Amino acid sequence: MIKNIILTGSEGFLGNFIKKNLKEKKFNAICIDKKNLKRNNYYKTDLSNTKNIFKTLNKIKIKYKNIDTLINLAAVQIFTDFEKRNAKELDLMLNVNLKANILLSQFVFNNYFKKQKKGNIINLGSIFGVISPNFKNYVKGDRKSSETYGATKASIIQLTKYFSNYMSPYNVRVNAVSPGGIKNNKVQTKSFIKRYEKNVPLNCMGTEEDVLNLVLFLISEKSKYITGQNILIDGGYTSV
Repeated sequence: MIKNIILTGSEGFLGNFIKKNLKEKKFNAICIDKKNLKRNNYYKTDLSNTKNIFKTLNKIKIKYKNIDTLINLAAVQIFTDFEKRNAKELDLMLNVNLKANILLSQFVFNNYFKKQKKGNIINLGSIFGVISPNFKNYVKGDRKSSETYGATKASIIQLTKYFSNYMSPYNVRVNAVSPGGIKNNKVQTKSFIKRYEKNVPLNCMGTEEDVLNLVLFLISEKSKYITGQNILIDGGYTSV
């Protein structure tokens, strides 16, 4: 039977790569993102808007009788300095990175996993949910990870542990995937990449494929005894 997988943030840098590979491997990827696109199994959704979230989820409920996996990938990152943080930016990051994750997990658990007596949630964490950024890596013009982004990712890691315990009587597994720096030549300068890699024991940044391979493993039955874990993919960055 083809697995139905809900993927949020499907049109982002990492989400687009995962989406394409899920489809290549014959999974049915039910995609959620904010872009205005018209295609099968795609739902334009503003994840900062609660009504919009439930509107999409109710459409999915009508169309699909079962959901195998929820991948909470969508996240907002804002790169302005903490001194300039404003309430609008705070609300956006908290709503998308944290509130939407909780609402999606709750809906899928209530409407699918409890009835199915099985399910799987994969959350996107970050090394910055575990450690603070090394500000020596950044110079003027680089995209510095914000304090609120790190706080939301720390919350996602805690939610992963909570939900794995709470949902375990229904045979639901919940894990987090926390990448370190993922190389993206479109937004990262060569000098930033070089500075960052000097602090990585494996001497390189990660790739989309590194994250994909772990996601595919967590989707598969090969990971059936793994739950409640925050798995770091960082080349050893957080070990030093």
